[in-house]
Amino acid sequence: MSVNKELLATLQKAGAAVFDADAQLKLAVTRYGERVQAAVASNPFHLGNDTLFENWKLVARLSQTVAAMEEDLKNVYQMAGALSDVEPSLPELMPTLSAPAPAASGQATSPLSVNGSLAATDVKIKRKKRASVAKPGPALASPLPANADRLLRHLRYVLKTKSFAPLKQAAVAKATGIPLGSMTAALKRLVAAGHVQTDASGMFKLVK
Repeated sequence: MSVNKELLATLQKAGAAVFDADAQLKLAVTRYGERVQAAVASNPFHLGNDTLFENWKLVARLSQTVAAMEEDLKNVYQMAGALSDVEPSLPELMPTLSAPAPAASGQATSPLSVNGSLAATDVKIKRKKRASVAKPGPALASPLPANADRLLRHLRYVLKTKSFAPLKQAAVAKATGIPLGSMTAALKRLVAAGHVQTDASGMFKLVK
């Protein structure tokens, strides 16, 4: 079953909405932390400090939950995209040959006459052309290994081409299903193939 483009676009919009919610919750966590610090500094024994502190912890838990949802949506998007890529194409229909029409009465349809004798026919002998030796063309780029290909699909969703960004290998391994021990080799393969570029600080970006 193929996944249509509308579903992929819907998943991408959902991921963008969850990303915005995560950013707002992280900002709320920071602001609640500042309020708690200010309240404790002004009056450590105020009765409202406990409620303010509990609200701060609740917002922090919500932020962690939404961040996990964002990772899950990225994984769902990657799996749905893979489904649309591996969908086999339908075989082309072979043209059917029509049966030969029956010959009209009194007309022969082949060099073999009705009484069984062979009719004279002109035979043309065609000389075979010497087969030309094809010049070897440029070598095709070798396909990426499975882990590197899966990682590249994920990085095309999370990285940009104009700026470098940090990459948490543990989170990427969880989202893609690639073993953590194979992440470094897959990243090196993408960098060597020219799909991904890294800087001196260890951050990455896509290459057009």
